[in-house]
Amino acid sequence: MRDYSSISPSAKGLLLMKGLTDIPFVADAAKIILGRPSSTALGKDKMDETFLKRLIHFEARYKSVDNLLENLGGNNILEMSSGFSFRGLQMAINNPNVTYIDTDLPGVIETKNELIDQLVSEQSLNLQGELLVMPLNVLDEESFINTVAKLPAGPVNIVNEGLLMYLDTAEKIRLCRIIRKILSERGGYWITADIYIKRDYAISKNDGFSQFLEAHKIEEKKFDSFEQAESFFAEQGLKLFKKADPVFKQLSSLKYIPQHALEELAVQARKIGSIRESWALVVSGQL
Repeated sequence: MRDYSSISPSAKGLLLMKGLTDIPFVADAAKIILGRPSSTALGKDKMDETFLKRLIHFEARYKSVDNLLENLGGNNILEMSSGFSFRGLQMAINNPNVTYIDTDLPGVIETKNELIDQLVSEQSLNLQGELLVMPLNVLDEESFINTVAKLPAGPVNIVNEGLLMYLDTAEKIRLCRIIRKILSERGGYWITADIYIKRDYAISKNDGFSQFLEAHKIEEKKFDSFEQAESFFAEQGLKLFKKADPVFKQLSSLKYIPQHALEELAVQARKIGSIRESWALVVSGQL
């Protein structure tokens, strides 16, 4: 069996956290990597308020992308920087018409291919659609265009969660221009869960995850406001077509939070305001 010790602590931490949810195959992958279920690896003592807020956040982010994919339709999908998400595997099992290209940087993809092979073998999964898992640097225009060319003819949905907040403004502009070029030629949508905006609120926990965010200057790379985000995309020839519907009632992670604590979190959320949205973008003038 493969030694997964080389997986970064941040990727392991996110997988461990999401392994507590009903997001397809994440709990199974976490068990393969960690050698035990997420619930056992974590324990009740580690599931404090900050952890639970993050758990809700990441499950909601994932399911908001699913919401837009379901509403907009389409069978040609390319997911950027997918990490240890198995949305492509799930869609290839359920949809015989889908061609799903699952991409990330080479080290992640090598590990992910092995995980998928193990999941398919152990669970006797039958893929009806086509799933391609391959490396991609999304800022390399030639590679991006060549990868999209592997999809059948027709419109393309380009999907991501957990990418834009790592890019500076120049890199965001470059990515927008590449995607605009592809969507101008093929049609389709860019579904991004990364419309994060800056909020002045304290992070109450100085743990590894907080240090990871600080090291990558995540807060600095967020948009100033939702209005500024919309203006930024408009300047790149992209416009907001649809926002994801609320997914709060679909969250499996709510079962870990007592009712009184949920009410307190709701009060805090109203006070802070929304910090993230998922948008479907189109080429300006295309729809």
